[in-house]
Amino acid sequence: MLRRLIHSDKIRFMKLISVGESTIDYYPAIEQTFIGGISLNFAVHARRCGAESVAMVSAVGQDANGKLILDRLQLEQIDTSHIAVLPGKTAHCEIIILENGNRYFPPNSYHQHVLTDFVPDATALAFIQRHDVVVSRFDISYSKATFSTVMGDLPFDGKRVADFGDWFDYAGRHDEMLPLLDRIDLAFISGDEETVAVFQDAMRGENRPKKAQIIITLGDQGSVALVDGGIIRQSAMPVERIVDTTGCGDAFQAAFTVEWMRSGDLAKALQSGAENAAKTLQHYGAS
Repeated sequence: MLRRLIHSDKIRFMKLISVGESTIDYYPAIEQTFIGGISLNFAVHARRCGAESVAMVSAVGQDANGKLILDRLQLEQIDTSHIAVLPGKTAHCEIIILENGNRYFPPNSYHQHVLTDFVPDATALAFIQRHDVVVSRFDISYSKATFSTVMGDLPFDGKRVADFGDWFDYAGRHDEMLPLLDRIDLAFISGDEETVAVFQDAMRGENRPKKAQIIITLGDQGSVALVDGGIIRQSAMPVERIVDTTGCGDAFQAAFTVEWMRSGDLAKALQSGAENAAKTLQHYGAS
């Protein structure tokens, strides 16, 4: 058996907190609005997948969209007490769905608004420390202050989980991401078989990350967990019709995280992630 297939540091009653992005997703073709954003999607799916306590640290504007996000999250039984309500507009994104269900973001269609300079305050940081699992994202288009604080500088006794987004977004800048892997316990990144090969090589090198469990999602080709220089593979679950790919990666990550933190079983976590992603593919909106 591969050494890290199962870990023993399990969490029975899970208090999880997601830090970062909450947005409004607008679909002009069907004239519908959904709550969204990577961090929000993770929180919603983690709660639905069985995390007993889920909270968010983020920011919304003092507008109708901000109220919509807060109201919907409360219906999902997510703690919104540390989502700041700031003067200005809630982050907004326009999404076009193509015939094959793939999403398309028109140029200049994402507006960060109140998230542009958002950094958790001291009260929010103290709140984060009371949780078992903290989840955040590393995005080169955002200020790195929040990630650096939550994933490195903040004293934290629990597990750190990071979403590094799309490997290809780091073209020529991969060295910015790799050193961060020693700060966290679980790292997700999307890519292809070349990405898998790059990380396998990195894990064999002298300066290899010694802490993070790395999971690479491969779209319709499934997902991979890197273990002791080898890999564990999980196929994507078949669906009759792909409606919308928005948020399927977030759905995978949330389900994987909850299962892995609870059971310690990598293979089981990969399957749980694949099953939740398949559900998300079959409806509009990330959650």
